[in-house]
Amino acid sequence: TASGQDEMFLVNYLSNVILTQDLLSKSVISLNGTDPISKMIFISSDSHQGATYIDYDEFGTFFKYGVSKGISNYSYFKLVLNTYATELSRRINKDGIQLSINVICPGPVASNIVKEAPWLLRMTLKGIFRIVFKSPPKAARAVVYMALSTDYEGTTNEYLHMFNPKKMDPKVYEIGEGQKLWAQSMDLLKSIDADHKAFVS
Repeated sequence: TASGQDEMFLVNYLSNVILTQDLLSKSVISLNGTDPISKMIFISSDSHQGATYIDYDEFGTFFKYGVSKGISNYSYFKLVLNTYATELSRRINKDGIQLSINVICPGPVASNIVKEAPWLLRMTLKGIFRIVFKSPPKAARAVVYMALSTDYEGTTNEYLHMFNPKKMDPKVYEIGEGQKLWAQSMDLLKSIDADHKAFVS
């Protein structure tokens, strides 16, 4: 990207950090204990399960890789995203729930995610997607449910795989991992935008 980051890293992770920091710092989302409590939902993937620990030597750095590494990176960046969501909830809600921060995997979606794959692979995957995966409107139903259901009023750090509650990968909940990711992410944002200030310390 123009800022020097890996595009998958920027799309799947860092853009979410920038958006959430802006929403919070500009008071678009209320943290005043309103009733009902405001909600923030991260759209992720259950493919994060089993991904490797975060590699801070490669954090955000661009380097060339093939299709196999690209697929594993997708799962890996979802684990990074879920770790950030968990740490954000930990920091904001340390004295009681001020913001409901939850994560959902809507399941496999027939999206345009393979648009930059080699032609033959792209055509093959698109055919599989149309047959096996859900359309975006159908996949969105679980997200709408989590956003509107009273089951998730005043809850935080919950994870939904389609309509099924479950736990995320254990690494996501490790306090040390969350703290290190937060520090690295804020430092990276500062290197991109010198005026950036983290909403919560």
